[in-house]
Amino acid sequence: MATTISNDLEGILRTLAQLYAAQGKRREVAILAKSKAELEQTEYDNWNGGTYTYRLLLRLASGHYAQVEGEHEQIEADILKRLGALLRGYTNEYIGSVVISLEMENDINWRKNATRWLDKSDSETGRPALSEARFDAFISHASEDKDALVRPLAKSLTNQGLKVWYDEFELKLGDSLSRSIDRGLANSSYGIVVLSPAFFAKNWPRYELEGLTAKQMVGEKVLLPIWHGVGRNDILQYSPPLADRLAIDSTKSSIEEMVSAIASAIGAAGRGGKR
Repeated sequence: MATTISNDLEGILRTLAQLYAAQGKRREVAILAKSKAELEQTEYDNWNGGTYTYRLLLRLASGHYAQVEGEHEQIEADILKRLGALLRGYTNEYIGSVVISLEMENDINWRKNATRWLDKSDSETGRPALSEARFDAFISHASEDKDALVRPLAKSLTNQGLKVWYDEFELKLGDSLSRSIDRGLANSSYGIVVLSPAFFAKNWPRYELEGLTAKQMVGEKVLLPIWHGVGRNDILQYSPPLADRLAIDSTKSSIEEMVSAIASAIGAAGRGGKR
């Protein structure tokens, strides 16, 4: 009886893991050892007795997937390349692609566990829960964009009744810039990010964006982007994940329209405290 890739999948993965281990590549070994592997048929050609093409799916639990999320395409390509040498003896069967994916969580108590994790995280960092945040939104921007957009936007949001962390409102002479920014990020429910050529060229805006992205990674929808003098291609070069996020284009929206969209995203009552 002829062997098939499906029957030999465990041995194929074991051999591949041993090859990576011999080269000291712990990350790849962990992916192969800790994933749930399965083959998915993607093509069939009935020429010459039939040719089957499969996709190798490697499903990882969320904790392991988070460690490789930004590099999974590179790892997939390397695994596929190495599989070529292992599969030469198989007749009319091929693996045409490798996909590292996130395994669906099956914890029925996930809401309770997630809330417990958030409470523990807040207590360890001294960060208030979202419902206790002092500000509805933190405005991350480059100083070059203040006059044309950021200052009038901040004033209009404040006039709308929203509590906004904006440096000209909050920073005082002698304040530590990094400490003040950290405090503003930690105490804000949302982050309005004004993406512009000046923003991309500076370090401080990137520092603020990383702080907001960290909150986004733990499940909080916090990023509210505004494109100011940039397009999708500019965003893709700076941060591909940001390019997929629904944004306001300052060239197509007035200050009033921006304020309305932001207020709608945050919620009519706001989230920065009782008013």
